[in-house]
Amino acid sequence: MSRPLKAASASVIHLIAAAAVYAHLMTGGWLTARYSLDDPNIANLILAIFEPIAILSVIAYWIWQTPFLYRLLNIFCLAQLLIGIGFAIFILVFMLSWHPRMI
Repeated sequence: MSRPLKAASASVIHLIAAAAVYAHLMTGGWLTARYSLDDPNIANLILAIFEPIAILSVIAYWIWQTPFLYRLLNIFCLAQLLIGIGFAIFILVFMLSWHPRMI
């Protein structure tokens, strides 16, 4: 696979993942919440900070196309995939372990 094709596919992964994460954050109200460091929802704050940085790396790569930005793009792409896998595992575990209570 050629370098421009890899960069284009990584860029598409970034855009799809960022859109999905921000849609999750907006529908959950996490973008308007106030966070503290002992809050269990701090992971949402980390996602809200990471996603714009990942998108900026995509934009920077397509403007300057340096080897450093190419590596950064690929590292962030791996991080995006791990975030997506984490969401999928969380949802799957929740679905498999949830039992409705009859009162």
